[in-house]
Amino acid sequence: MQIQFYFKEKFKHKFVKNFLTLLSGSVIGQLIVFLTIPILTRMFSEETFGIFALFSSTVILLKILATLNFELAIILPKRDKDAINIFTFNIILIFLFSLLLLLLVFIFKNNLASLLKIEQLSGFIYLIPLSVFLMGNISALEYWNNRNNKFKNISAGTISKSASMSLFQIITGASSFKSVGLIPGMVAGQFFNFIILIKLSLKSVLILKNQISLKRMLYLISRYKDIPLFNTMLTFINNLSNELPVILISKYFGFGPAGIYGLAVKVAKTPPGIIGQSISLVFFNEASIIYNNGGNLYLLLKKMLNKLFLLALAIFIPIFIISFYLDYIFGENWKKTGLYVRILIPLLFLSFLISPVSSIITILNKQKTILLIDVFKLISRFIAIYVGYRIFNSIIVSLSLFSGIGIVFNVLILIYFFKISKQSKFNVYN
Repeated sequence: MQIQFYFKEKFKHKFVKNFLTLLSGSVIGQLIVFLTIPILTRMFSEETFGIFALFSSTVILLKILATLNFELAIILPKRDKDAINIFTFNIILIFLFSLLLLLLVFIFKNNLASLLKIEQLSGFIYLIPLSVFLMGNISALEYWNNRNNKFKNISAGTISKSASMSLFQIITGASSFKSVGLIPGMVAGQFFNFIILIKLSLKSVLILKNQISLKRMLYLISRYKDIPLFNTMLTFINNLSNELPVILISKYFGFGPAGIYGLAVKVAKTPPGIIGQSISLVFFNEASIIYNNGGNLYLLLKKMLNKLFLLALAIFIPIFIISFYLDYIFGENWKKTGLYVRILIPLLFLSFLISPVSSIITILNKQKTILLIDVFKLISRFIAIYVGYRIFNSIIVSLSLFSGIGIVFNVLILIYFFKISKQSKFNVYN
């Protein structure tokens, strides 16, 4: 009880402060993006947005393979000399994978362009390895700054990414280079985010450079082997499950509907995502410390979910109301966006409760069970979208079935989180 009370008092103010720091950066960054979307929807077609969404989905999935989720392990060790070795290994891993990916793109350029259906932008297919490299390094640097409680650095990077991406995309849309679409702007935003984080993080990394050793890296790779073995597959399958609609809608219904879906997801996921991502980073930090010191994870999880539920109501009720007026905001060509948003809201409501606290899987080393659940979820979601296409030839049916399947699995995962947090008694990494 004394330990529990100590951590409760110690982290109450710190948690709020760190959360608000991350939140402010996310709010400013996403506000910039949201203010530019109505401009971009009048500059670019739904098909262009669909190509952009498919490119983004591809990079998100490849980034997981590039990092093998080792950035998660940066926070876990008690000692900084261990953390710097994990961080260094993560950077090396990203560089080697991106180099291999560039080689594959160079050799199989035409095949990949055909697969992604971006033949008209085949010259920009080389941006895939660059984007993966930047995204992977940004993630590693964010976790490094998270460990060191440098949340202002993360916020600065987020704002620079949003501002540079939005500005670049608007300039592209207003210029004679409009045909290149939205993809170069996304990569430009990642580049500026990467540069800002490097500049702000370099000092804290160089201080520990003498602690870096191959022997220590190999030991830590072995110690945290469950992360690449299970977390990578877990995260890949989970992200593939989330990105599946973009991939399958592009294939079955075309890039126009995929673009509308992509915009609907952005509208419905961004506001909760701003808060959720900030909570997630801080929760992972605090939950790791509490668990390492014998605190009560179940109590932390319960209190966090109660707060998340109230936040979800405050976020999704306005989104539901606004969804009826999105055609006035984005233009007449985007009328169906509001309908897609309303179909997705119940699923995203539950996802908002789960995502910020999902790091409990890594902390308690429960990747195997969640992996099994996510495999069944992925298969079920594929069947749902395919049935909507093959039997009903309706994207509305596909999205409704997709959302319904997601709701069922999210409820099961939420119940599982409560169960494992109650049973947590020992630190599996010590």
